[in-house]
Amino acid sequence: MRKTDVTALYDAYPHLNKIDELWGTRDCRQFIVRLMNDTRDGTRRGFPGDHARTILRLLIEHDRTFPQFEENITMVWHDAEASAFKESQATK
Repeated sequence: MRKTDVTALYDAYPHLNKIDELWGTRDCRQFIVRLMNDTRDGTRRGFPGDHARTILRLLIEHDRTFPQFEENITMVWHDAEASAFKESQATK
């Protein structure tokens, strides 16, 4: 069970209780990471500071408890570079 207090986060954003349903899975980590990144082409406003810190604490706790789901940052950057290269080639 997670230790991070999510009461205020879930009160403000009830749909984020999905984190509890996914806790301990690769999908949970991916969901939390998506919350921390703009996936709406610049239209995402982001979370207020207190909630952003709670989300970051959840990610850290999840990674410590379930290290098997951590992504290799080198691999993530490589994938991002490969996607950017493919997109640049498609527009030529």
